[in-house]
Amino acid sequence: MEIKQELVEWYRALLRNLPGEAGCKLRNALYGFQSDGGCRVLSGVVIYHPQHLRLGRNVTITRHTQINAAGEVTIGDDTLVGPRCAIWSANHRYRDPDVPIRLQGYEYKPVAIGSDCWLATGVIVLPGVSLGNGSVVAAGAVVTTSFAPGSIIAGVPAKAIGKRH
Repeated sequence: MEIKQELVEWYRALLRNLPGEAGCKLRNALYGFQSDGGCRVLSGVVIYHPQHLRLGRNVTITRHTQINAAGEVTIGDDTLVGPRCAIWSANHRYRDPDVPIRLQGYEYKPVAIGSDCWLATGVIVLPGVSLGNGSVVAAGAVVTTSFAPGSIIAGVPAKAIGKRH
């Protein structure tokens, strides 16, 4: 890793560990993601490629969540992301058995999480997923496909188990 990137990583490590409301305000202003008013990114949240992350108004992302926004991640207004979630917009390529996976590069697919959604503890959202407005995702679900607005989603892999509206 070149020295400039190393310094950026140290800077972000310091920002992500600042506690309280002051830490939230500093992360919103300085971490490198785009956010509208009222966002709360709590301490301990790790964001890879923050320049490709867009948060709407009043989004809350709680502790120990990781977001890889390399392929772009958008989270709509008034959405709650619980602790220990993972939102990933990139995956390793692995199709060529003659080339080590680490050398095959990545595939990028955007993730879009609508407004007024709730991702409970430990949810995993994989590349290319779109969650419609008002969706609720149960704890521990692994979301591999997109869902319509108002879906109640649970399981591994996640399936719609109900509707909010």
